Amino acid sequence: MPEVYIHSVGAALGDRIEQNDAATLGQPEAECQRIVAKVGVHSRPIAAAGQYTSDLARAAIAALLERTATRACDVGALLVCTQTPDHLIPGVSSRLHGQFDFPAECFVLDINQGCSGFVLGTQVMANWLRVSGGQGVLANADTYSRLIRRDDLATRMLFGDAAAATLYSTKPGGLRVVDCRSYADGSGYDAFVARRSALRIDAEGPVGICMDGPGILNFALRKVPEAMALALEAQGLGMEKLRMVLFHQANSFVVGQLMRKLRLAEEQVPQNCAHLGNTVSASIPLLLMEQMDTLRPGDLVLAVGFGVGLSWGTLLLERIADTDKG
Repeated sequence: MPEVYIHSVGAALGDRIEQNDAATLGQPEAECQRIVAKVGVHSRPIAAAGQYTSDLARAAIAALLERTATRACDVGALLVCTQTPDHLIPGVSSRLHGQFDFPAECFVLDINQGCSGFVLGTQVMANWLRVSGGQGVLANADTYSRLIRRDDLATRMLFGDAAAATLYSTKPGGLRVVDCRSYADGSGYDAFVARRSALRIDAEGPVGICMDGPGILNFALRKVPEAMALALEAQGLGMEKLRMVLFHQANSFVVGQLMRKLRLAEEQVPQNCAHLGNTVSASIPLLLMEQMDTLRPGDLVLAVGFGVGLSWGTLLLERIADTDKG
């Protein structure tokens, strides 16, 4: 089967910037400072009124197509990973298909996945490309701010609204997909739920996102190291061979806990959540976009997603020489 490569990432952020301070949040300054000091999130992009998930995804795709000089009519697959669609029916991918010149035979699919969604989306895209060839676009986009209770600091101070669009193909260049695997544990379904957000009427609990933060942290500290070890063992690699580990940007506290447990060096673990927050499935591709130009041929990058579902996964990438340059 042909190899699959990631070539570039385009991005779009919510139009408003919300500060994690007392004036913005209407909470005591000492409490805001305490939470900011712990989670490391100082501000977050927030979707403006009338700005929805498809708007962010459309802007990210447009940026990607322009950056890579790619025509929408040459894209064979359009996947959208989101948990905050404009409508339950039809999917965001259908809306985006109608806004660009994607072909009628384009494989169009919505994926309802959260913070491990970039890994899962890459797995779906890679498997499709290995059979069909050509190129495809994965958009990861969410506007979680619309599901968050304004008085719930535990979630409001964490999440930002953003989108990332990633170009994949079977043409060598950029980052080669070496290994990709996804996991799930549905017994943790209730650890992160947006109650009364769709058709099921939850009899108890507040409306909107309800998160068991300590439970999710404990889950991540158990499952993430195991998954990383399996991915590296499959390739005969040790942790020291990794140029970078791109963790889902849940917050700086969670990333720091994982970094220390795995004994990773700080320079191996870039972060960008200070002014983006947790952008759900867009967090890894947004971080990858920032780091791609610093990578050299042969560098190995392990992306690790984890969260709602419960779900988690790993994606091992290798920077290859740019074949378009003489």
